Amino acid sequence: MSRLPVKANNTAFICLLILALFFGLLSLGNLLQLRHGFRLAPIIWAFVPLAAFMPVLWLVRRGHSRSVKIFTEDGLTRNDGSRFSWSELESVIQQIHRFRNRREVLWRVEIHFNNGGCAWLIPNKVSNRAEVFAYVAALPCEHKTIRV
Repeated sequence: MSRLPVKANNTAFICLLILALFFGLLSLGNLLQLRHGFRLAPIIWAFVPLAAFMPVLWLVRRGHSRSVKIFTEDGLTRNDGSRFSWSELESVIQQIHRFRNRREVLWRVEIHFNNGGCAWLIPNKVSNRAEVFAYVAALPCEHKTIRV
């Protein structure tokens, strides 16, 4: 297979959009209270929801930028534009998360390269999961499983 694009599941982005709308309306409601005169409390409470939303936005952006965009016969490309060659492939690490009820879930798959680079596959964000994980399982390198 010469090219295998990783198709993104848009559920996370839709949820992020709904969350942004919610926090944005909370902030806007607090800022609208300034029509009745200047007070410091509405300004502070307008920035609290935005400050709570920023770490969530940072995590989603970080996960998306480090995720694989496309596999080619030469290597792979991440969503941030970084390219990695198969000649530098080091290992594939599957990170398993165990919940308190002893249920284990695949957290993410990291594809490591000799130059220190890494690309992620987050299972909940990949819509063509069967194709992509079959491709990764066939990569000629060491495959490890760790618990996080």
